[in-house]
Amino acid sequence: MKIDAEAQRRTFEFIERNAKAGKPFYVANWPMSTSFLPSPKKVSTSRSLLQDALQGNIDPFVGKLMAKLRELGIAENTLLVCMADNGPMAHNPPPGCGFAETIFRGGKGDFLEGGVRVPAQAWWPGMIEEGQLIGDIIHEADLFTTFAHLAGATKGIPTDRVIDGIDQTALLLNGDTHSRRDHVFIYAGPNLGATVKGNYKRHWISSDPIGEASGIAAGFFFLPSDPRETSPMMVNLIHLKSPFNRMRLRHDLWKKKYPDQKERHGIPWTGIENASPEIKALWKPPLDLKKLPFDPLEYIEHLDELPFDPDLDPGLGQ
Repeated sequence: MKIDAEAQRRTFEFIERNAKAGKPFYVANWPMSTSFLPSPKKVSTSRSLLQDALQGNIDPFVGKLMAKLRELGIAENTLLVCMADNGPMAHNPPPGCGFAETIFRGGKGDFLEGGVRVPAQAWWPGMIEEGQLIGDIIHEADLFTTFAHLAGATKGIPTDRVIDGIDQTALLLNGDTHSRRDHVFIYAGPNLGATVKGNYKRHWISSDPIGEASGIAAGFFFLPSDPRETSPMMVNLIHLKSPFNRMRLRHDLWKKKYPDQKERHGIPWTGIENASPEIKALWKPPLDLKKLPFDPLEYIEHLDELPFDPDLDPGLGQ
């Protein structure tokens, strides 16, 4: 796994260069974490490749990063956020990787909590109080808007499109109960799978087709006592039917006014505004397309014709 070591080296170099120049910076480091191929070098007693990567790769890197920010004297002026991506690859994962469900049911691609709820930590000495445990809802899209506000760059947020992120500065600085988000819509591919409002969740893709047909599906869950979403509460939470229906109606009307953009295909990196010369160089494939037995660009243009049913029920990740 050479990519993580190289990415980490470049991260430290980039931070040092900007810190010495007195310039603000933003770094997004997305580690590979672990390869799907067995590695002969182990750093933990766990049989899991993922656990090995966390202990031998991710944790040491974060520690070195925090130490570097202190060494450069910019820790008090730098916000560090560590967040996992959407859920573990719990469905038929590669052997030995150790991808598995946690307390929450489901995994990557599901609208269940196991597919979307992930751990996250924020560190900002002198600004964020240590040792806090926050139970509020925060979405990954909120980081964009929050960072823009903290950096005084809100004028740079596009106004010609819908911005999903909510400014969560109040949550970071004031702690628990200060989130500006109390609900979230969760999709399963192109289909709305569920809506979470506070501690309550409504499944729109129901495991109760009879109840769904009658209009009183048992698709309501109280997450604190049922994190695996296995005990729907129709009678107990039937009073939530109308409020959740109103939430969905507003959401559907919003989507009707601002529909999703159609999926596009083409050469990667093209169409980026203010692209650097290095990015523009990637626009031209490093091969002679005329020497190939088929035209890949023509193939890409017809990808939408491949069999795909957008209305297919993705199920509940059983």
